This record gives sequence, structure tokens and C-alpha cells, in this order.
Amino acid sequence: MLYGSMSIAIKTVHASKSRNSLFDSIQEQQLLTNNIGIFDQLDIAEGLKELLVTHGFTLELLQHTSPNDLAEILGIDKYIARVIIHSVTQSWT
Repeated sequence: MLYGSMSIAIKTVHASKSRNSLFDSIQEQQLLTNNIGIFDQLDIAEGLKELLVTHGFTLELLQHTSPNDLAEILGIDKYIARVIIHSVTQSWT
């Protein structure tokens, strides 16, 4: 009888983890959607906006990121990183 109780407990924990994982996924999707909206004000290509969001950047974080660091993190050309940073600084003025 002890094994039956353990089996139920394990299934309950597994189901709970699955629900938490789904909830975390929904929250992450909402955060990504919100961040895309924030980046809409930037004068850069949509693909760059998506790249910034998927790497977890915010406008505030971009204000404190150098173009060289941004280029390295995103794997993009330094010129493009400078364009992004310039667009961020222009949107905050």
C-alpha cells in the first residue's frame, strides 16, 4: 500500500511541475509581448526588435549597454549596434 501512495504523490508533483511550467511559459510570452510593444517606438528593423526581446533587453538596459557589448551579445555588426543604441537614446529625449 505504501507504493501506491508514493505513486500518487509522484504523479501529483509531476502534474504540479507541468502546470508551473505552463504558467511560466505564459508569463514569459506576456513579457515578450510587452517588451515588443516597448520597442515599437524605436526606429529599427522588426527583426532587430525581436532579437533584443529574445535576449531579454529592455530600453533601460540598452541605455547602459555599449555598442561593442551589444554587438558581441547579439552577434551583429558594430555599426548596427550603434544604430540601435542611437535609436534608444533618441527615443528617450
